Amino acid sequence: MKKYENDFVYGRDRLRILLISTAVGAALSLLSPQYSWVQVIFMCLTVVLFVTSLALIFKYCRCPNCGKVIFLGVMAVTACPRCHRNLVTGKKVKSGKSK
Repeated sequence: MKKYENDFVYGRDRLRILLISTAVGAALSLLSPQYSWVQVIFMCLTVVLFVTSLALIFKYCRCPNCGKVIFLGVMAVTACPRCHRNLVTGKKVKSGKSK
C-alpha cells in the first residue's frame, strides 16, 4: 500500500486514474454501435466518472497550507498560486514565478 504525503498528492493520483477511466469510457461510447443500450451504458459511465472527478477535485485537490482549490493545472502545478508554497513539502517557493 502506497503512503501519501498529504491529501493533495492522494487526490492528484486518484484524479489521474479517474480521468483515464473517463477517456476510456468516452472512447468506448463512441466506438459502440449507435443507439444501442451498450452506448447508453458507456455514456452514463462516462458522466458518472466525470462528476466523480469534479467532486474529487473539490474535496482533495486543495492547497494544504491555504486551502485554495487548485482546479486548472492540478496535474502539473508544484506550488500553490495563492500562497506560493510547495504543495508536497509546504516550503515557500524561492522563485518569483510558480508553475
